[in-house]
Amino acid sequence: MIKLFKDRPDQAPSGECFRRNPAVVERQIDDTVFLVNPEDDTIFYLNPLSAGLWRLLADPISIADAGRIVQEAFPDTPTDQIAADVAKLIADLEKKGLAFRLP
Repeated sequence: MIKLFKDRPDQAPSGECFRRNPAVVERQIDDTVFLVNPEDDTIFYLNPLSAGLWRLLADPISIADAGRIVQEAFPDTPTDQIAADVAKLIADLEKKGLAFRLP
């Protein structure tokens, strides 16, 4: 179930934690990461930022914590842009059944 939020319906509050869906199959070919959703065999390509975020989701992590880690990797990028990008990526992974929100 996807919760909707008044401010940004595509994003969850930054304190909530998310984690990978353990049923999703990950395949890496050279430097490229692909995910397969076993429910419908859909294949997803992850760009480098999405692949890094996918790795972070191996353990429960909040959007805020993930944003801080990404900010360290991209110190010249505005913090608000990173926060928005990370929140959007996690929301997208959740919507596609690749990650889930922890209760």
